[in-house]
Amino acid sequence: MSNYAPDPLKEQVYTNLQNKTLSAVTADDIQKLTDPTFLQATNQDALITYNTINQAAMRDGNIMPDKGGIQTQTQTDNTLYITFRPSKGEVWKVMGISAINTATPSGTNVYNTFLSDETTAAISDVPTAEYDVWYSSVSSSSTNLLTESLFEEVFQPFFITNSMFIRIGSTMANVGAGGTVKFHLAYMRIR
Repeated sequence: MSNYAPDPLKEQVYTNLQNKTLSAVTADDIQKLTDPTFLQATNQDALITYNTINQAAMRDGNIMPDKGGIQTQTQTDNTLYITFRPSKGEVWKVMGISAINTATPSGTNVYNTFLSDETTAAISDVPTAEYDVWYSSVSSSSTNLLTESLFEEVFQPFFITNSMFIRIGSTMANVGAGGTVKFHLAYMRIR
């Protein structure tokens, strides 16, 4: 006769995920299961199971294979501030940001990069140094701006989650009629 008593939380994990392959289990799926879990001895098996699934899905804090990418956003006027935001449960390591003008600017254009969260975004649709983390501001008449140009050697790869996001914008001061600015953000997913 066995003394094994199944852990209801552990069983719930497998019941909820039984129709998914490992590659289809999202970080949000795991977060929905883990959020209500209390840190108690009786939940030890469930906690080990969560960790095992995350490690098997390569969501262990290292860069996930085949999970990087480039986000591209287009700005058409100075009221549009671009937001880059991971999906819930994801963590990105931002590797670089660049900008390209579709037309040669007739003068200097200003490019700002801010890090924001829900609180600062609720204060103002347009990020400001007063409320947001003002990460970079560069004036340039160049058509193409590389990461080094936008950040002048202060840029370090950084991590963002769903609770924090990047707002990028150009003043569009000297962009000709019909001209746009395209921002490209390279990232690698680590969770």
